Amino acid sequence: MTSRDKKSTKGAATQPSLLSRLAAQAFSRARQFWDGPGRIGVIALGSVLAIAAAYSLVIAPMRSYFSQRSMVADKTAEFETLADANEQLQIEINKLNTPEGIRNAARAQLGYVLPGEQRLSLVKMPELPTDLPAQWPYSMVTNILQVRAEVAAKAGGPLSPLAP
Repeated sequence: MTSRDKKSTKGAATQPSLLSRLAAQAFSRARQFWDGPGRIGVIALGSVLAIAAAYSLVIAPMRSYFSQRSMVADKTAEFETLADANEQLQIEINKLNTPEGIRNAARAQLGYVLPGEQRLSLVKMPELPTDLPAQWPYSMVTNILQVRAEVAAKAGGPLSPLAP
């Protein structure tokens, strides 16, 4: 090693190296960043990330849980209703599997009568209008209806007096 090499090595030891200068500048910039508006930005970003994490890990699953719980309750009520209907149908099937049940169903639905019985069909009488015109022949019918209603009312019958 020459004397010149020794001098250059000595001078390099007293001056900061390029790497240490770059590190010092980076540290200085980082310190300025943290002391200035960068700190608020990092805090805001951290808050947003914390809220997003809380939403995705707590709030969204709880919403899903409660909606599924209400759907399960609805489906359970529907199932119970259908189970009751199935039970009633099974009871009807069990009745229809007996000879007496078949006979009763034939009587009710088909009008079946046993030998020696007579079938009577009763049709409900329709309601008749009582507001007839005041002209002749209708006035005579209105008078007849009033007299019959008065007689029925005195006798305690089901007819009520009609208005003229």
